[in-house]
Amino acid sequence: MTQENNTNVATVLTYDDDVLAKIAGNTVRDVDGVLSLEGNIIDTVTDKFSDETDPSMGVKVDLDNDDKEVKLSMDAVLEYGKSIPTVFKKITAKLTQTITEMTDLKPTEIKIHVKEFQTREEYLKNNKKTDKKKDK
Repeated sequence: MTQENNTNVATVLTYDDDVLAKIAGNTVRDVDGVLSLEGNIIDTVTDKFSDETDPSMGVKVDLDNDDKEVKLSMDAVLEYGKSIPTVFKKITAKLTQTITEMTDLKPTEIKIHVKEFQTREEYLKNNKKTDKKKDK
């Protein structure tokens, strides 16, 4: 987007897909009921050897910088015992708010594909990572 500011200098602000993917990934991982976002097999194997989770893993972005719109798609592992529609509503509300506050973009579509449904204990056992939510 090009705009004129007070000094008559044309300014342009655009975003890389990875920036939006990181914002979305960090936002969704903090929603109660989301255990993780899942990427492809290479991302998943790489993540098992790393102490830090890549916040953009499992997030697909379709960004239109000209129209200031973004579509997001994610594969998620959700927590067994939680209402999937309720978790989805929390995800979409939080993502819409965060993307809007942090950028000048408008989310126009948010898709969540539930790949797995596990108890927190099953997830921790299968992934051998500490539960950062419980450590806080």
